[in-house]
Amino acid sequence: MPYEEIPYTVEDTKLPPEIAAFINEADRRCDLFYDQKLNKRYPRYVPSEPAQVYAALRYVTEQGLPLGETFIEWGSGFGVATGIAAQLGYEAYGIEIEETLVEKAESLIADQGLDADFLPVSYIPDGFISYDALSGHDIVRDDSFGHRVDGNSRYDGMDIDVEEVDLFFVYPWPGEQEMMLKLFDAVAGEGAILVAYFGDRDISLYRKLEDEDD
Repeated sequence: MPYEEIPYTVEDTKLPPEIAAFINEADRRCDLFYDQKLNKRYPRYVPSEPAQVYAALRYVTEQGLPLGETFIEWGSGFGVATGIAAQLGYEAYGIEIEETLVEKAESLIADQGLDADFLPVSYIPDGFISYDALSGHDIVRDDSFGHRVDGNSRYDGMDIDVEEVDLFFVYPWPGEQEMMLKLFDAVAGEGAILVAYFGDRDISLYRKLEDEDD
């Protein structure tokens, strides 16, 4: 397993005014989303606790853990983590397959005067396929029908390969935690950081190590 967990304890953090204002507006829009019962179209969509996400992203940033400034949120929903990353100085991208959620994220980011991009694509990049397993969802490399998988993965709309991304964030669905760790292991470059939000006050940090076959 060529990644390691980085010790981290979730702590309450005083939010800067600009972060608090952004989170409050995101919460307002999320509440409206639920009040209008729009979430029934996306029954699995559940937002994370933004203050805890900010604290974790600020921690890895202040500790100098990411090697650069490129950030990806896998399954970005309303784009809250992406917006927080943008405010922390990252070149931030949100990956979200549901175009309606992409539109809501883009609206939030634009109205707050932030700079981030959202890509309406699957976070499972070309060269991999996902499937249902007994323990939950899983991924494998797609070598069917002669499909080559030895090249670097890249999301449509990005100018760099996934292995060049410095910081990842994910709030995986139940049953997808191990799959997302496997995805990070498979596509991230050496030194990349993953912030994984597993639930309220349950956040883990990981660093990608050198691949064993390198």
